[in-house]
Amino acid sequence: MVVVSGDTGVMGITSAMFPNHPAKYQGTPLIRPENVVRRLFENPDVIIPETVILGYSNRLHALLEARGFHNVSGYSTPWRSMWLPEASEDPRVGVVEGFGYGAPGAAIVLEELATLGVRRFLNIGLAGALPNDVDFGDVVLCTAAIRDEGVSHHYAPAARYANPSAALTDEVRQVLLRKGDHFTEGMTWTLDAIYRETLEEALAYREEGVVTVEMEAAALFTIAEVRGVEIASLFTVSDHLLAASEWRSAPNKQLLTDGLARILDVSLAVLVPDVRFEVRPIVPHGVDIDGPFE
Repeated sequence: MVVVSGDTGVMGITSAMFPNHPAKYQGTPLIRPENVVRRLFENPDVIIPETVILGYSNRLHALLEARGFHNVSGYSTPWRSMWLPEASEDPRVGVVEGFGYGAPGAAIVLEELATLGVRRFLNIGLAGALPNDVDFGDVVLCTAAIRDEGVSHHYAPAARYANPSAALTDEVRQVLLRKGDHFTEGMTWTLDAIYRETLEEALAYREEGVVTVEMEAAALFTIAEVRGVEIASLFTVSDHLLAASEWRSAPNKQLLTDGLARILDVSLAVLVPDVRFEVRPIVPHGVDIDGPFE
């Protein structure tokens, strides 16, 4: 609630809610994704596959090149380009990355791709772990996301969780089981402020059974439900929030590359099960830094 002092004319906030405008999610948008991507609709040379993998790590570049993907420019901002299989004239899967970290950017990309006709998405990336029995480089299949970010609340009424597509998540599960890959299933905690992941929150969420923390899943799950598209999420563990009561990143960065390779291959097997991607030797791209955005 906003009040204005009659003596000073200064506004003050006596109470607050989020979003600030009541029932924001029911409002009429002023900017629509179809207006932004109109030129792509009108360009017959632009390829829009039926399924897309969303990624964030620069380590994906070398992994995609090794699987015969090439980077095609000329798409919309903030994504600008898409990785497509070189050998296919009519690719059924693409990979979009390089648009930064966090829910706002990912939301724009999902909105625009859904508007262009993509119906199935797999969201893959690095995530921090809360329980100590999940190791660096392990694969985690996300079953729900705690809505501790801001974007999802502009699309749907407040709720504790956002959920991925149950059917697509089960397809991912079945591929993991067929491959014999070790993986963990569980909830993730999505929030915008990586440097405000507090000890008190992490302990409470771990007690609740939350496995990972990241910055996009809750928003993407919510938008996908609103837009009527399917999405599921796979993570590989890059760091531990509570290992020995302090934050630790993976001591061996190859674990992150190997984990991303596993979830990329699982995603491809889910989205285009009849296509086999031969893996060539990887050309390193020099991204070994010590931090949560690798």
